[in-house]
Amino acid sequence: MLNYIKSEFYRNINTKGNYIFLFGFMAFACFLNIVLGTFANNDPSFRYGSTAFSFSSFYTCMTPIILICLVFVSLMCSQEFKHNTLKNSISYGISRSQIYFSKFFVEIVIGTINLVLISASYIISAYIMLEDSGILHFNYLIRAIVACIPLFLVGVILAHCLYFIFENEISVWTTWIIIMMVIPKILSMLGKKIVVFNKISSCMPINIMSTYTYQEGSVSVLMSWMDKQVFIKCFVVGIIGTIIFYTLGLVLFKKRDIK
Repeated sequence: MLNYIKSEFYRNINTKGNYIFLFGFMAFACFLNIVLGTFANNDPSFRYGSTAFSFSSFYTCMTPIILICLVFVSLMCSQEFKHNTLKNSISYGISRSQIYFSKFFVEIVIGTINLVLISASYIISAYIMLEDSGILHFNYLIRAIVACIPLFLVGVILAHCLYFIFENEISVWTTWIIIMMVIPKILSMLGKKIVVFNKISSCMPINIMSTYTYQEGSVSVLMSWMDKQVFIKCFVVGIIGTIIFYTLGLVLFKKRDIK
């Protein structure tokens, strides 16, 4: 299995799409702060040229980032499924369990590196281009990233699971969006009337990321994961979700006929 993991790293390191993904998002992260800095330098009355605004914009908008998890896994997996190389790997005696785990492990390692580099480019460019507002919002941003990592992991493993279940990429994307985006919103609406649905919806990754309140006496936003209990819930949800989707994908992959 170790050799297969090494081959997966080698394949992804030599895939142009992965570099376009990484450097594209790093450039976009820097671009956002460059735009804010440019406006602030040209207009002294511009109120948003600070790290406080930049960092708060990041940690209050974590929801779109989970969509990037789907794009990331698509880059990592879709080409191999299209080229039917899995059949060759199985014919060489590599078990389906080893293939499934190895690809997931490589996704987690490369995904973590991407998250660190993209976040670092955003933070560094903010400090270079914008007025430093102090440590408070930086701490909030780091806490947000840490809290959301296990939730991002659920998005990654669900996409990973679906690519091993479905042959059609459209089916993967559609199912992922329904599970991660549509169902939680439906549960939220039902939760306004039925308590049990409200409890279930509060454990959905997308709902945890998007839940916030306004701090009393100010316009400051308090995200749900700023609360210690919700912060812990992020890890509990991440662990449980990862186990469920990992197991589901592996079981169904073993039953799938590889053509």
